[in-house]
Amino acid sequence: MSTTQLNEQQERIVAHLEGPALVIAGAGSGKTRVITHRVARLIEVGVPAGAILMMTFTNKAAEEMRLRVEGLLGGAQGVKGLMTGTFHSVANRFLRRYANLIGYERNYSILDETDARELIKAAIAEVVAKGGERKFPTSAVVHSVLSMAFNRNLELGALVQREYPWLDEFVGDLEAIQTLYRRKKKANNSMDFDDLLDNWHALLATHTELELANRIRYIMVDEYQDTNHIQAELLALLARKHGNLMVVGDDAQSIYGWRGANFENILRFPDRFGGEVYRLEQNYRSTPDILELANASINHNTAQFAKHLTAVKPHLETPQITHVRDEYEEADYVVERLMYYRDREIPLTGMGVLYRSHNQAAALQMRLTQAGIPFMVRSGVKFFEQAHVKDVVAFLKVIFNPLDEIAWLRILKMLPGVGNTTAQRIYRVFADQRAVRLSSDNEALKKSIPAKARESWAELAATFKQLLEEGIGPSEMILRVTRGFYHATLYSQFENAREREADLTYLAEFASKYGNVERFLSQLALVGGTVIRDYEEEQEEDPEFLTLTTIHQAKGLEWDVVFMIGLADGRFPHARCLEPLERLEEERRLFYVAATRCMRHLEITVPLVTYQAGRPEICRPSRFVQELPEDLVTVNRLEGAESLQPYLGLGAAMTVDW
Repeated sequence: MSTTQLNEQQERIVAHLEGPALVIAGAGSGKTRVITHRVARLIEVGVPAGAILMMTFTNKAAEEMRLRVEGLLGGAQGVKGLMTGTFHSVANRFLRRYANLIGYERNYSILDETDARELIKAAIAEVVAKGGERKFPTSAVVHSVLSMAFNRNLELGALVQREYPWLDEFVGDLEAIQTLYRRKKKANNSMDFDDLLDNWHALLATHTELELANRIRYIMVDEYQDTNHIQAELLALLARKHGNLMVVGDDAQSIYGWRGANFENILRFPDRFGGEVYRLEQNYRSTPDILELANASINHNTAQFAKHLTAVKPHLETPQITHVRDEYEEADYVVERLMYYRDREIPLTGMGVLYRSHNQAAALQMRLTQAGIPFMVRSGVKFFEQAHVKDVVAFLKVIFNPLDEIAWLRILKMLPGVGNTTAQRIYRVFADQRAVRLSSDNEALKKSIPAKARESWAELAATFKQLLEEGIGPSEMILRVTRGFYHATLYSQFENAREREADLTYLAEFASKYGNVERFLSQLALVGGTVIRDYEEEQEEDPEFLTLTTIHQAKGLEWDVVFMIGLADGRFPHARCLEPLERLEEERRLFYVAATRCMRHLEITVPLVTYQAGRPEICRPSRFVQELPEDLVTVNRLEGAESLQPYLGLGAAMTVDW
């Protein structure tokens, strides 16, 4: 095997064959090359491939690593028996052989997310009393809560108090559902994804002489900073006899605490396991200018391994920080710069727009559509096509056109006990009467409303009465729907209800730019209408498109040009993450991840105004921008932002009359 493609840092790690080791692999430093070369080196010196376990977080990454090892060793024969996969796939391999030792049959079923929710739905039906108007969370929400409690190693009540306070009244029922769900799974000889890890842990903890476990003598783990509590415990159990555990990760890229990853795992590895700590700091992706910015930012964190990325590439240009008045001037600026870089022969596929929260890209999506620039939202559906946004917009559509069948059916199905058939029956009353009369004297309508939905129907009618008040614009309508009738639906239907409520608050801000419902709905139709459909048809012939993504979804990717938008305090860093310090430092790691996705040209935009109920409100530039040394960036101020300079630095956010 040739090692000429390894630098000095990488070669030292590959040569580490015995004992524990932690590899701090900076962004773009070639960690995959190190992992695959070390596995190949172990096999070359006589370690049987079947004695090596190589784990990562996706099946695709595991397969790519296996293929690289095959290439280094000259074919598949050399890696025969090598165990690779995700934590869940390796857990399944163990349990298929030994499940009978912990009370399962080896032909157990694995529940996917849909199956798990169906079984939880059955448990809900047994636990929760029927009738009444209490909006009990859906099986999707319950499943998310139960899984989060497991992955964060928290009791259900503690998790609800910390992350889902709106579910506090349901804790008793949730605990009963959790118990019943576990009982049903065991009775059905089935496991969900969390059970695979939990049962694998139980197996390893209680049976120390498993042939498959004893066969493994060398363990390599990628993305160790993303492991949760039980994954770290599993690795400790697997390595308890031989101690040959090498983990590779970057504490500066630990950004998934919100979904259960335990940042302490990587920080405490040296104290727990001992061994060597190596650093990969030579970056092959970005220019020195980008890396100096990333280094300067992450150095403000207190809980970290000291490191300093250095570049292989030559200097190019300093990152640009551009102050703009608001997200609309920001969108215009991004479109202008996209065309500038495209004229310099960088294709759209070589550019990415990154943001902290999905709603920060809404105005840009509108502007890109108007400009005819094809784009793909990697982090989910387009903002205006999200379910909760379409739910609330349906109310405005009905106000504008009282006989809009699609909008009415969407609203009616939010009522308890109302499905497609009942919703159609209710709508037929409106259609037959050629008018929408929600008054109590509408006997035909009254008869069509199911008994269990009548209280909610009264709330719905009251909401529409508020929306019909004279002088109410689309922004106020959205707020009234969100805070009124839709609030209970939002928090019972979606596990990330707070984030979705923030989206709806933003939607109201966006709508404040439009004087009436007709203009607002026309703009939404533009985004969701023929322009995008035409693009999707053309995409097969012209694959060039711009990528829009949250930073969380961008990890592991790279572009020649990266736009980081929305760098305003309270938006990035997020308002809920300004304290405690642990949350703020994870936000700063998110900024670091975003910056290090860029290979050549980094553009950061700072909007200085948000809109609350149609009024402009000054906001501070992100502290992550303010922390950067002036000599590392070029600062620009567009005309709209320049006019705001007298108001900046005055303390709290303030409302300004233009």
